[in-house]
Amino acid sequence: MKRERLTPTIILLILSMLVGFSLLYKLSKPSVLVAAVLGLVVIGMSVVLLVQAVKFDRQTRGREKRNEESAKK
Repeated sequence: MKRERLTPTIILLILSMLVGFSLLYKLSKPSVLVAAVLGLVVIGMSVVLLVQAVKFDRQTRGREKRNEESAKK
C-alpha cells in the first residue's frame, strides 16, 4: 500500500507559518529586534521540519521498496 508523501504537507505548513508571521508583523508592528528573533525562530523551525519530512519520506519509500521486494520472493 502506497502512502502519501509528507513533504508537500510540511511545505504547506511552512508557507502558512510564514504568512501568519508576516500578518502578525503587519498588525502588531513590533520592534525590529523582536521581529528578527521571531523570524529566525520561524525560519529555523521551517528548516528543521523540512529536513525531517524529507528524511521520513526517504525512510518510508525505502521501507515500501523492501516490502515489495520481500513480497515478490
